[in-house]
Order: sequence, then structure tokens, then C-alpha cells
Amino acid sequence: MSLLSDPAFQKKFIIALNNNADFVMQTQVFDGSIQLEIGSDCLWLKIYKGTVIDYSPHPSVFGYTFKFKGSEEAWNYLLSGERLWADLTYPGKRHFSDDPDLKRVGEMSVEIATEGNLVEAGRLTEAMFELAYTLKALAR
Repeated sequence: MSLLSDPAFQKKFIIALNNNADFVMQTQVFDGSIQLEIGSDCLWLKIYKGTVIDYSPHPSVFGYTFKFKGSEEAWNYLLSGERLWADLTYPGKRHFSDDPDLKRVGEMSVEIATEGNLVEAGRLTEAMFELAYTLKALAR
């Protein structure tokens, strides 16, 4: 079970996002939802004009605009500070401690995948960095 399954953490995270001036500014013209999936745990966020107005620990029947999905291990790389958000969500490999023979050089996979409306996800790139690092700050 990840931190997303904790109702107290969920509330704290939503408050922190809504108090993050950069996140608010970057999502000011967004009307959609973002789903985070850490292993089998989920947190669905409805965002409207820079504010998280609703959330659920379950996928919404209305779906999501886009989501970030990865194993608990992958998210823990972010939360521990071992890897950056870009390391986990952008294609390519920059850390080779698990591949000392460099057999995976040039591999274009990601550890936390983006699914759904990739245009909207791309438009909100800076906001997603803010979301990721807000999550990381609260996980400590």
C-alpha cells in the first residue's frame, strides 16, 4: 500500500497543491482530471481553473484527462529523491546502476507512464513537475 491509500495524506496533498502558487498558475486554464496510480493505489484529481475541486481514491466513472502510472518502486525513486521526475517520466535511461554492462543504452522506456490525452499532459508539463515535487515534499 502506498501513501495514496491514506485518506489523511490525500487531504494534505490536495491542500498543498491548492496552496502551491506555481501549480495554481500553471493549471489556471485547465478543466480536467489527473489520475495518479502507484501500483494498485489510485488518486483521481478534478482540477478546475487552478484548483483541485474534487478527488477520489478510486477511478472516476467519467475517466481522466490523463494519468501517471507506475510501480510502487518507481514512485519511491521520486519520493526518496533518488531520481528526478524527468528521469522517471521522460523516455531514455540516465541511470545505469542496474545495467553495468550498458545493454539498455538507447532504450526509450519510462518508469512512470503518461496515458490519456498527451496533448493536455504536455501542455501541463510544468504543473506536473509541481505536482510531483509537492507529493515528494509531503512524503518525507
